[in-house]
Amino acid sequence: MSEHAFLAAMLGAIGLEVAAVGYMAYRVHRISGRIEGIGAAVFLEVRRVLGQSR
Repeated sequence: MSEHAFLAAMLGAIGLEVAAVGYMAYRVHRISGRIEGIGAAVFLEVRRVLGQSR
């Protein structure tokens, strides 16, 4: 394998790794937003329930 082919293959492998890490970061960001929304909804519901008992 020539040096140019090896470097091209390594660049392709790095590109795939960057794409995979970027996709995982995107998924974590989406899930964390969803968890944040659930936490806010639970907080508001608990506040509403506790306010009714007074």
